[in-house]
Amino acid sequence: MKVLVVDSGGRGHAIAWQFKNDPHVKEVICAPGNAGIALEIRCENVRTNEEILNLAKKEKVDLVFIGPERQLSEGIVDLFLKEKIPVVGPTKRASILEGSKAYTKLLCREIGIPVAEFEVFDDPECAKDYVKGKNYPVVVKADGLAQGKGSIVCSSNEEAFQAIDRLMVEKIFDESGRKVVIEKRLYGTEISYFVFTDGKTIVPMPVAQDYKRAYDNDEGPNTGGMGAYSPHRLEGENLTKLVSRKVAIPLISGFSEKEGVLYKGILYLGLMLVEEMPYLLEANVRLGDPEAEVILPRLKTPLSDISFQIINGVLSDKKVEWNSDYFCDVVAAQGRTKQMKNGKSKGWYPGYPGRYGKGYQISGIEKVEGPECKIFFAGVSNSVEKGLVTDGGRVLHVVGRGKTLLEARESAYKGISYISYEGIRYRKDIGKE
Repeated sequence: MKVLVVDSGGRGHAIAWQFKNDPHVKEVICAPGNAGIALEIRCENVRTNEEILNLAKKEKVDLVFIGPERQLSEGIVDLFLKEKIPVVGPTKRASILEGSKAYTKLLCREIGIPVAEFEVFDDPECAKDYVKGKNYPVVVKADGLAQGKGSIVCSSNEEAFQAIDRLMVEKIFDESGRKVVIEKRLYGTEISYFVFTDGKTIVPMPVAQDYKRAYDNDEGPNTGGMGAYSPHRLEGENLTKLVSRKVAIPLISGFSEKEGVLYKGILYLGLMLVEEMPYLLEANVRLGDPEAEVILPRLKTPLSDISFQIINGVLSDKKVEWNSDYFCDVVAAQGRTKQMKNGKSKGWYPGYPGRYGKGYQISGIEKVEGPECKIFFAGVSNSVEKGLVTDGGRVLHVVGRGKTLLEARESAYKGISYISYEGIRYRKDIGKE
């Protein structure tokens, strides 16, 4: 069969790579992809939902797999369903579980899913008054999509006030911060938990540990993710039963009952385990990035089989199998660089997740590839003069494999040590347990 993967970053590369190794798949196309993905998988530079639909029809693809939340929230799945093209991903209405944190939090409170104490605000002064009345630290979250950077963890009222102003007044994420959720900051073990679902049955994926903060020791602002590893030490039947019973099944069934819409595709649950109780921090409607890069390599069952089980509503028919190897993903990001104009210095780019420069030549890629280390490309492009260059905040994911977490971690850091470009920055503590 021919498969179209819609994505442009590291997650999309991991999905496309999984299909490339699928025995049922003859060809994979990635749209729009990037210059790194194009080294091994055909990429087509189409970006709007209509352009992607036209490409799928032109190529007569047998299956479409949607990666990013933006396209899902804009209703790309609805377009494909209308044309009767098999597609994996939730509909526009179902994508509200990520598109509006306020909606999801209110739904969870209504149906009894454990969440931190919270309130929703559309007025910054009311939000600040709420913070003043609490005697605990809070997290301020943009209601809408913010590329994984819309949650601001605060240690004081002053930090919370600044976060409210940044989201609601300065509008650093445009209209996504028009409304905010302010919730009690929880302390415990944070994990990334994903499930496949056809709206009736769930199939849990392996548990991953994500690293959101920009710098070592979990310091600095939140990012889209600076690394991850899987399996997690808590992975197992007990955790699966607990999360399924307390969070996953109630959320999927509760949404369906409330909206009259089946949630089909992949659901991410960001959880904080507090005294063995799983509290839902947020829900996403797709695979995570960088979690996909350490979860998908563990998949033994063909992804095409799972995809059609989801589409046809028969996910319970066949067991999904995973390997027990460890995978560790270290993200090479774009760090601090000089800002140049007409050959003169104009100050500095602070680097991801703040403003960053682009177009820096990447070297050392050819030294990394091997059975124990894989690069998934995120923010890269081609330059006529320089070859592969940086083109994003997160540039690439170096994923190590091993029989233990230590082996996987050593493989990843050995691989990333070969890579260089101006301003390269990565955390040194991914997988350090």
